[in-house]
Amino acid sequence: MTSSQTHTFVCQECRRSIEVDGAMRATLLETGCVVCGAPVTESDIADLQTA
Repeated sequence: MTSSQTHTFVCQECRRSIEVDGAMRATLLETGCVVCGAPVTESDIADLQTA
């Protein structure tokens, strides 16, 4: 069984909020915001806890 953790990314430049999976999280950290291109740090991405 695979578990896909969801994260919420909030860009500090353009303020866009996007829910992402682990793969997209890694891409954001590597390439920056998909909307404006601003650099992304770990603190810009929060883990979502689901029940």
